[in-house]
Amino acid sequence: MLDVFLDYFKKLAKSRLFPVTLIYLVLFGVIINRLFVLQIVEGPEITVASELKYAKQRDVKSTRGNIYDRNGVLLATNKLSYSVVMEGVSITSNKEYNAIIDRLVKLIESSGDTLDTEFYITINEKGEFEFTVKGKALTRFLENAYAYVLVDDELTEEQKNSTPQEVFDFLKHGTGNAVAPMFSISDDYSDEEALKIMSVRYALFINYPKYLQVTVASGVSDKTVAAIKENNSDLRGVDIQQQASRVYEDSLYFSHLLGYTGLISSDELEAKELAEKENKDEENTYNSTDMIGKSGLEQVYEQYLSGKKGTETVTVNSNGRVTEIEQTEDPIAGNDLYLTIDSILQKNVYLLLEKEITNILLSSIVPTMSYGSKGESASEITIPIYEVYNALINNNIIDVNEFDSADASTLEKSTKTKYETALRDIDRKYNDMLALDNITTNDKAGDMEDFLDYFYSVLVSNHILLKSSIPENDTTYQSYLGNNISLSAFLQSALANNWIDLSILGIGDEYYSAEELYQKLIDYTKGILKEDNKFQKMIYRNLIFSYKLSGNEICLLLFDQDVLEYNESEINNLRNGNISSYKFITDKIKDLKITPGMLALEPCSGSVVITDVKTGDVLAMVTYPSYDNNLFANKIDSNYYNQLLKDNSYPLLNRAISTRTAPGSTFKMITAVAALEEGVTTPSEKIVDLGQFTKINPAPKCHIYPGSHGAVDIVDALKVSCNYFFFEMGWRLSIDNNGKYDSNLGLTKLQEYATQFGLDETSGLELSELNPQISTQDAVRSSIGQGSNNYTPAQLSKYITTLANRGTCYNLTLLDKIEDKDGTVILDNSATVDHDLTDVRESTWDTVWDGMYAVTNVNGGSVYTDYSNFDVKIAGKTGTAQISKSHANNALFVSFAPYESPKISVTTVIPNGYTSHNAAALTKNIYSLYFKKADANTLLNGNTDGNSSGGALE
Repeated sequence: MLDVFLDYFKKLAKSRLFPVTLIYLVLFGVIINRLFVLQIVEGPEITVASELKYAKQRDVKSTRGNIYDRNGVLLATNKLSYSVVMEGVSITSNKEYNAIIDRLVKLIESSGDTLDTEFYITINEKGEFEFTVKGKALTRFLENAYAYVLVDDELTEEQKNSTPQEVFDFLKHGTGNAVAPMFSISDDYSDEEALKIMSVRYALFINYPKYLQVTVASGVSDKTVAAIKENNSDLRGVDIQQQASRVYEDSLYFSHLLGYTGLISSDELEAKELAEKENKDEENTYNSTDMIGKSGLEQVYEQYLSGKKGTETVTVNSNGRVTEIEQTEDPIAGNDLYLTIDSILQKNVYLLLEKEITNILLSSIVPTMSYGSKGESASEITIPIYEVYNALINNNIIDVNEFDSADASTLEKSTKTKYETALRDIDRKYNDMLALDNITTNDKAGDMEDFLDYFYSVLVSNHILLKSSIPENDTTYQSYLGNNISLSAFLQSALANNWIDLSILGIGDEYYSAEELYQKLIDYTKGILKEDNKFQKMIYRNLIFSYKLSGNEICLLLFDQDVLEYNESEINNLRNGNISSYKFITDKIKDLKITPGMLALEPCSGSVVITDVKTGDVLAMVTYPSYDNNLFANKIDSNYYNQLLKDNSYPLLNRAISTRTAPGSTFKMITAVAALEEGVTTPSEKIVDLGQFTKINPAPKCHIYPGSHGAVDIVDALKVSCNYFFFEMGWRLSIDNNGKYDSNLGLTKLQEYATQFGLDETSGLELSELNPQISTQDAVRSSIGQGSNNYTPAQLSKYITTLANRGTCYNLTLLDKIEDKDGTVILDNSATVDHDLTDVRESTWDTVWDGMYAVTNVNGGSVYTDYSNFDVKIAGKTGTAQISKSHANNALFVSFAPYESPKISVTTVIPNGYTSHNAAALTKNIYSLYFKKADANTLLNGNTDGNSSGGALE
């Protein structure tokens, strides 16, 4: 027996856990020795009643600070809820330990609650194990999983390359090299049950210090609490605790700003421990059971919000039960954040933005198959109603997986039958089109063209076709790309040239003819397609556009899947043909029962940034569409998270800081300042718009070509957004001392002035932001915001704020102040001044302001018709950024008001918003709201009968 123990100890000594284990062995020896001494001294007086007790110290969590808007409106707070916690206890066998955890899991899940424990292996839809992390996180997981068998604290190559199945098996049963099975989970448990047991065991295993409690499930119901208490005697180490959970008010409007909290990951814990070691003034305050800010302002201001933990001493008996608690140090609550955001403004701007996008979308939907000018021009693209029907399936609003459920409706079952029929038809056509002797090129394949193209893309994305091995100038490859040979002919050539990875196909040493290899390739790829979600969506699209799945059926499926609330009258009207599916769907879009975000068509998104131009405070920063961060806080709702990841409107994206756009004509004020300050024009000089600017080749055109703006000065050029005038400015800025055109010289000057307006760096906001890109190509085109100019909406807002206050370039801020729980201000924040434009002449400011004033207030201005009767004088500039002839243009409008003495700036960006008039119309409504010229309900209900978020907020 001693030999076995010594052998075990030698192996353990090589493990990364040896130091910790050695400490526990020493402590265990001390306790045993103490017990032995007690028995000798006390003798027969020791009875069963004098059970072993020991004391230990543990943390008492502090309460996280609240977050408020600028007016003290609560945005983020905490609520007390029950959690199931567990700590490691001395249990005689793995079998008993696993049985306790299995029983615990079943009690939790039978009450409708879910586990919090994070484990990095899951079972996918195919029933296969897969990792849920990669990179450093996966390496750390493997190091923990193989902790007992690591040699010199390092993973072997074999361990690094372990499959999920191999790691699962090792943790379940161990291997011949293991000292002992890690968790020794019986095969009597299903894989799903074993994974859940494993997740709790793993959480307890990596938990450090070991006496800390692990949260197994948080926010549990009273039913779970009762069940745990009833079974308390059978659940050693398990307890119910009250814990504070994070709650976000009106989460839809603030989620991109606030972010969310969650359990600290091992990588985050290591990073914080490292930071604390480097900063010796700080204690090591974090452990593996802590909740921290994971994103947004919750993450940025973690050190202020988290507070300071207290401590308590607990007395524990031999069964692991706490028998006495003594508080030794009270926790200190976290500090409160006050933002610069006006919550009412933020909410209503979100609703106004959604309404405007809805109006744009509705104006583009037609009851035919016509795409308008798509492919020829971006200006008059239309959206066939069939694209709307398809979007409901493509963006998972109608869940095709539900068609297979046991309680599927008759319509859902018949729709699945149509799909299966179509799948067989596609498979038959694949057999024909991919036959060895087929010579039909993809572009001549009719309704199979897209399916053949996708077949090829699957070969590439799954690394079956080794694209990197194909010479770019290979004639066969180029012939396929040029639609001169069939996919069949190309794939046969690819096999002959060893461009196919045969190992993926399971080709061993056995001999196969070329024809047999080809068939294996086709069969293998078709097998992938049958499980491919995008391929399934392609078939449903084919059904819709071939009229085999009708718009009427799509509408009724919305009721079957509870997307729309059951309405017998509407259902009967659809079934009886009393209302067309086109009118039904467009009415639902009008009512925002179906939102642009749900459809993910173009447009489906937008952002607005509003600043106080005198302080650099951000009053509103809105992103549409959004998400509910309450379903991320404390623990992530995995179903909801996966739904968001698949959403083609990308609701997780903070568009104000994480998307960039060409500024289009909104950049022209920078060119105007550069031209005036560099002396290449004067406020009074007039230039004749010749339509085409032929001084460079190819010649760019003014946006009204073949029309002309005539002779315009710089104010008129801004008013009508004359491209030709600013082409000329870009040209003049590029003339060197020898009178020659040097584009790089012009770009350098434009960059200098763009930098003065803050466009060379991020906006200054406390959140992580994409870097800006000042154009480095073609000075003439760059002068109108083209070239490679690319900025976030927040960066454009910084530029317009600087323009509105005549030269103070602020680093924008979202934070007003931080207070402790006694109301003492511990950080009084204000936007820092990056720099001042002290050298710009007043006459230059006057001229540029006059041009922006003319855009909205002078007859002939770009959006004069929208603003002519508006009580507040606005200075603005339109911008239309072209993407391609197949996608609607991005719509931009930047502005400030009142013109006489600016208070706020508004920057509006609507991707694929068609025209800047749409962005300008939305901005006018925002000014109406801010300056109290109209109430929110009137503005929101002008063209629609409702909104998706419960109405206006005053």
